[in-house]
Amino acid sequence: MLYLLIIPIAFLLSFVLFRPSLAISKAAGAIDLPNSRKMHSKPMARAGGFSSFTAFSTILLIAPINLSLRIPLLLGGATMFLIGFLDDTINLSPFMKLSGQFLALTVYLFSTELLNYSASIFDSIITSIWIVFITNATNIIDGLDGLAGGVSASQSLCLAVLSLILGNGDIFLCSLLLLGAILGFLPRNFPRAKIFMGDSGALFLGFILGCLSSRLFLDSQSIICAIALLLIFRVPSYDAIFSFARRVLKGKNPFFADRGHFHHKHIDLGFSKECTTLALVTISLAFGLIGVVVASL
Repeated sequence: MLYLLIIPIAFLLSFVLFRPSLAISKAAGAIDLPNSRKMHSKPMARAGGFSSFTAFSTILLIAPINLSLRIPLLLGGATMFLIGFLDDTINLSPFMKLSGQFLALTVYLFSTELLNYSASIFDSIITSIWIVFITNATNIIDGLDGLAGGVSASQSLCLAVLSLILGNGDIFLCSLLLLGAILGFLPRNFPRAKIFMGDSGALFLGFILGCLSSRLFLDSQSIICAIALLLIFRVPSYDAIFSFARRVLKGKNPFFADRGHFHHKHIDLGFSKECTTLALVTISLAFGLIGVVVASL
């Protein structure tokens, strides 16, 4: 019954937290002002990640999940959420934001070790690189109403199916929980968003997805699992890689935002914001399902 109910419970809790998220955004000054690079035309509250974070963390506290996964996700996820919330309110520098990400990663890895989930130094290094990369890739793609949430939801769904195929019940349950928490936020974020998820949401979602996917790979130690994960996370990964390379080639700081992402290019070609979001989410889901099929062969 828990597996069947986890999505609607997380959905409802995330959905009803819209008003508190809006109030917290306004009280903290987490307001996203429009400019030439951004796609909105009026000030928007941008701490909507509070709803997904709170729904996910609250249910995770009582879910029957191994402590060596539950506690690190709670501690690391809370740290990453706070870093994102600080950025939403006071606009941290790229260096401070990256430092905060490594702090959250350190909390996650240290608590994992304390709870006797041992990994080699090589595995820890690969895990660290992957988590930081997916965290930033998710943050980078957060440029249109519902885009980061929709892509993250597709990744959560595919990750749940992949973990089911590989027989990992803890990752399966966490992925379903994350999916429900995201879906509860999306009605307020797309179309014509009433609130943005902000860095508090994008960094949190990317971090949790990075942690779950890296743990799934470490548990399975399967090349097929690695290939499937690369397909599941292809859309934000490609955008992050091309964005970094584009800025370096133009002699710009690779950590400063610009208006050259995939979704910007689609808009410039004449596609609507809604069409662009749906197209990229569909592409993400398609690649994810291909990854799942590959893993099931």
